[in-house]
Amino acid sequence: MSTIDQAAPTADTTKSVPGHVIYRRVLAERTSYALAAAGMAVGPQLDDSAWSYLASGGIGLGTLAWLYAKTKDPDQGLGMLTRAQRAIPFLTAAGTYVANLITPGFNWWEVVAPAAWAGLMGWMAPLTRSAGLVLELTQHQEQASPARELTYTEFLAAKWAQATGDGTRLVSVAPFRADRPDFEAVVVAQAGKAVPTFNETQLAAAFDFPVGTVRMRPMQGSGPGRMQLIARPTTEDVGRTAEGLRGLWESAVSASGGAAPGVDLIDHRSEPHRIVLLVASPPGKEIRLPHTAICSAFGIDDPSRLVIETDGIRQGVVSVYRTNPLMKVRKATVEDLTMDSKGRITIGICHDGKPARMRLWDPGQGALRGITAGVTGAGKSVLQNLILAGEKRSGVVSWVGDVQGGMSLPEAEGRVDWFAKGPVETLLMLTAAHAVMKYRERVSNEMGRGDFALGRPWPLINITLDEINRLLSHPDEAMRKATAYFIADIQKTGRKVGIGIRLAVQSLHLKDLGDDDAIRQQGKVGALFLMRTASSSTKEMGLDGIAPAGFQMENIPARIYENGQIEALFSGADDEDGESTAGMAYMFLDGRAKFMRTFFAEKVDGVYPDLIALYGDDPANGLTAGEAEAAQAGAPLYGMRHSNPYADCDTLAQAMAKTPGSEPMVGTPAPDTASDNGEAPAPPATDAPFGIPFGDSGPDIGEEPGLQDQILELLADGPKHLKELREALPGFQPSSISNACSQLKAKGLAKTLKRAVWQLADS
Repeated sequence: MSTIDQAAPTADTTKSVPGHVIYRRVLAERTSYALAAAGMAVGPQLDDSAWSYLASGGIGLGTLAWLYAKTKDPDQGLGMLTRAQRAIPFLTAAGTYVANLITPGFNWWEVVAPAAWAGLMGWMAPLTRSAGLVLELTQHQEQASPARELTYTEFLAAKWAQATGDGTRLVSVAPFRADRPDFEAVVVAQAGKAVPTFNETQLAAAFDFPVGTVRMRPMQGSGPGRMQLIARPTTEDVGRTAEGLRGLWESAVSASGGAAPGVDLIDHRSEPHRIVLLVASPPGKEIRLPHTAICSAFGIDDPSRLVIETDGIRQGVVSVYRTNPLMKVRKATVEDLTMDSKGRITIGICHDGKPARMRLWDPGQGALRGITAGVTGAGKSVLQNLILAGEKRSGVVSWVGDVQGGMSLPEAEGRVDWFAKGPVETLLMLTAAHAVMKYRERVSNEMGRGDFALGRPWPLINITLDEINRLLSHPDEAMRKATAYFIADIQKTGRKVGIGIRLAVQSLHLKDLGDDDAIRQQGKVGALFLMRTASSSTKEMGLDGIAPAGFQMENIPARIYENGQIEALFSGADDEDGESTAGMAYMFLDGRAKFMRTFFAEKVDGVYPDLIALYGDDPANGLTAGEAEAAQAGAPLYGMRHSNPYADCDTLAQAMAKTPGSEPMVGTPAPDTASDNGEAPAPPATDAPFGIPFGDSGPDIGEEPGLQDQILELLADGPKHLKELREALPGFQPSSISNACSQLKAKGLAKTLKRAVWQLADS
């Protein structure tokens, strides 16, 4: 029997008898009431001794005691009413007889009361009715009126009573689904007795289910007289799995030598597709949950099925999924990408089914910074396009620098206010953005305003720099230093004037960020998305100082398989048979790490039509008139930003060569560079097309004003350990002091005596 629509025999809850049997029983019952009424009227007049009182009182009290013993179990339902019905004649007869006894003399009602009692009992016939007799139908009547089929819950209760025959009852039957036979119920024993012990075979035979699919467990808060019965012939018993995980946690995780010694399992709960564990480290200990070791303890070969979240102190939540929870994700809608009152848009789905939201700006803090890290194919382009489409839908001015020549984000071209292609134009865009920032700072000071107010008077500007690692590690030193300077300065001060900046890189290593720790430190303050990288550990991913305390994770694999990667390898499945993990990421926001996946987008002929449609057909949001003038003054290319004249230029020299009046155009003879004294002459004073002399960028990029001078003063007293320098300069970030020492070494003003010990170069 595999469905709840199976035919069920009628349960023996009633007894079918011929009509004459019922007639004779009712006649006999009514005759007995008549005889009893006569005795109740005459008896008190003939004998009012103590024995009469004891007999009548004993009948009443005995009936009450019997009724109490039979009906004190509240789960008996109709059985309780049946027993009460049988007690009515005895209780009322005893009461009437005692009333006649205690009344002195003879009164007319002493005859009327027994007669009325006999008439009422004869009409009710409670003893016959409580027997559950029903009229037996003839063959003709059975054909005309077939017996009513029981409901599935009634059928299960009848099957249990028929199979056990020990007086236990199956109550509170609750099917899990209407189209499946799986159910749970409560087995109740007789009053004062415990539920008998059944083995798996007996339990399965009671319902004709496969062996091992029916189990009994103690009920929380109840004694041995009640047990929970769970039947799962077609679905997994999640509760049993949760209990198994509890045992595994205690033996393989929290035990000495386990994956996380001392971390106790506090509580757990089961959901249809996952089991959630609440764990905690001992008081005074910081929680550490090694992802790989716990996967090994649980026998999980797909790391994406295990998600760990901690509070960074001593508690954590471990989610164990039956399959990867992000295998399939829907497409984005316009509503998802429309900014709410808190400055948020929805860009995907978290592992627990909740929307993955990120802020385009923070009403309390202003513009935001952020970094997205992931290798090629990890899904950075889809994520950036979702954010850019949300910015356009929400009135944000978007400037995009695609250092890869426009190949990374082709969908954004023509749909944002400035789409800069290549390293040179991206640098020009940063120059203009820096000029707009300085303009806003100046006007804000004149207005006496300290923070940014959206739309009053300026819109929010968000700068997206894709593949920026190509520019931060550019072989042209002037371009490299200028890029680092502009990014770092906008990160530090752009927030207060409504200019945010996001970086998209291959990894979070300093080498991919121009060896500038200040850029990484500032970027991690905002939204950080870590997608699939080429690293294999949290430390190698560059998450030190970014991930919450105690957080450990494994790199997201390139593909996932429904039955696990090892099973796929064993079965010989092709690498392409799995599901791509593009779009899966760890989103670090507000000190928490969330495992999520961006909305799905399908690529057609090298672009994403779904994402293009999300941008809409309205013109891109632009700057105000005053900001446009400041941008044009800072970078004359702003007025030609839609023509991309330097898209094919990789260096400043190539760009200048294309600019009339600066340096000779490419292909013309080079001038004589030797002077009369044999020294190279100074280069001609020409106007660069960028508005600033990049060949002489002034102070070192990322230098804190006066920091290097203070370090030199300290080193004049003798060699100093880097720790001593940091203690002597508490007003500066440790990373800034390290960078300043490296810059002094590059200038030849300082050197290392031994590791982390600095001294003056001429010492």
